[in-house]
Amino acid sequence: MHWIIGALPILLLLPSAIIPLLYVVTKKFLIVDTVALIFAAFSLAISFHTISLVITEGPVTYSFGGFPPPLGITYIIDEASATLGTLATFSLLLSVIYGSWILNPKWRYLYYTATFLLIAGCVSYLYTADIFNLYVSAELISISSYVLASFYRGRGIAIRAASIYAISASLVLSLLLLSTFLIYGSYGTLNTADLALKSRDPNAEVLFSGTVFGDIILASKVALALILWVMLFKSAIMPNHFWLPGVYLGAPIPAVALFTASADIIGLYGIARLFLTVFGSDVVFEDYQRILMTILAFIAAGSSLASATLVSLQRNVRRIVAYSTISQFSLALMGVTTNTNEGVAGAIFHLVSNSLGDMLVLYSAGMATVLCGRSLECLSVLRKYKVAYISLILGFLNLFGVIPILPGFWSKAILTLVFIKTEFPAGAVVVLASSGLCALGYFRVLISSLRLGVTEKGTQEEISLTIPTITLILLIITTLVLGVSLLFFEDLRNFLVFNVGNSIVDYKRYVRVVLGV
Repeated sequence: MHWIIGALPILLLLPSAIIPLLYVVTKKFLIVDTVALIFAAFSLAISFHTISLVITEGPVTYSFGGFPPPLGITYIIDEASATLGTLATFSLLLSVIYGSWILNPKWRYLYYTATFLLIAGCVSYLYTADIFNLYVSAELISISSYVLASFYRGRGIAIRAASIYAISASLVLSLLLLSTFLIYGSYGTLNTADLALKSRDPNAEVLFSGTVFGDIILASKVALALILWVMLFKSAIMPNHFWLPGVYLGAPIPAVALFTASADIIGLYGIARLFLTVFGSDVVFEDYQRILMTILAFIAAGSSLASATLVSLQRNVRRIVAYSTISQFSLALMGVTTNTNEGVAGAIFHLVSNSLGDMLVLYSAGMATVLCGRSLECLSVLRKYKVAYISLILGFLNLFGVIPILPGFWSKAILTLVFIKTEFPAGAVVVLASSGLCALGYFRVLISSLRLGVTEKGTQEEISLTIPTITLILLIITTLVLGVSLLFFEDLRNFLVFNVGNSIVDYKRYVRVVLGV
C-alpha cells in the first residue's frame, strides 16, 4: 500500500484539471463543489493513513518508477513530514468547505484549481528526498500562491500584493535553483540522504552516484547561505517578511487560512530538513554550520519581538494574523536552531498550533465580514452566533498559549523548556515577551467584539451560516481534542517530543531508511 503515498500528489493534481473541465461542460456549481470536497476529503484520508503507517511501522519510502535512490526520485515520509502533510491536507479540506460558502460561485472553480495545485506542491515538498524536486515543488507552491493572492483581481491591494510576491519570489527561487546546481556540481547527487552521507564523509561511495566530484566545502558554504535566504523569505522571517502582510490583506479568507497551514510553513521545514538532517551536525564544515545557526537564532529572536510589537499596534484582524504568524514562525525557527529533538519537535508542533489558531480566527472573522464588514467593531455581531464567537476566543487564546487544554500552550511550553535546558535563557525570555506583546493585539480584538450597537448589513435574503458553522465546529473539535490529548496522554507527548524531533535530527536513520546503508 506504499504506492498510495506516492500517488497523493498525483491525486491532488487531478482535480486541478478535472474541476475546470467540469465547470466548462456542466456550468453546475454544486457539481464543482462536490467534486472538490470529495477529492479534498480523500486526500485527508490518505494523509491519515500515511501518518498511522509511520506511527506503527516507522518511516516509509516510495521510489518513483521503481528506480532505487539516488538514481530516481524518492519520497520519504517520517514523523515530521507526515505531521505537516496531514496539517496541509486538513487545511485544504476546511478551505474547500469554507470557500464554497464565501466565494463567488462563478469563480470558485478557479479557486479550487489553485488550492489543489498548492497542496500538491506542499505534499511533494514535504515528502521528497531530492533537492531538485524540492525546488520544483517550491515553484509549484509559489505559482499557485500568486493565483490565490490575486484572486480578487478587481482590488488594487490584491494585485499589488500579488505582484510584489510574484516578482520577489521568482528572484529568490532562482537562488534555490543556483544552489541546486552548486550542490550537484560538487557532490554529484541530488538525493538528500546521499548528500547527508557525503557531507559527513566525502570518501563515501554510493551506488549510481559514486563519490563527490569536487570541493564540497566551498560549494556547500555558498549554497547554504543562498538556501538560508530563500527559506527565510518563504516563511516571511524578518527582514524577508515584506510580502506577507499585503498578501494576507488582499487574498480571500480561505486562501489566507490555507497559506498559514501549508505554503508559509515550507521555509521553516526546509531549514530544519536541510540544515539539520542533510547538512547538520558532524558535517565536514560543521563550524560554518554552527555559525549560521547562531546567526539564525538572533535573526529569529529579533523577528519575533519586532513582529509581536507590530501585532500590538494593528487594528485589522488580517494584519494582526499576518504579524502574529511572523512572530510565531520566528519562535519556531528559534526552536530549530537548538538542534535538539525537543527543540525541533516544539518548532514543528508550534507550526501546527499556530495554524489551528489562525484558522479559528480567520474563519470566524470571515463570518463577521460577510454579516457586517471588516472593521474590528463588526466582530461584535458574532456574539449572536455562539460557535463563531467561541471560535474567535479559542483562536486567540490558542495563539496566546496560556491554557493547557489548547495546543498553543504545549508548543510554547516545549520551546521555553528547551531554551532553558540548552542554556539559552534569552530564548525563553523572547517567548514570554513576544507572547505578551501579541496578547495586546489579540485582546484589543476581543474587547472590540464586546462593543454594543453594531448591526448586520441589510440584505434582501437571509445569509445561510450552516457551512461556516460546520467548518468552525470541525476546527474547535480538532483543537480541543489535540490539546486535551496532550494533557492526558503521555504516549502522544512522547511521540511529539521524541519521534517528531528525532526524525529531523537523526541523520543516520534518514540515510539508512532512504539508501539502506
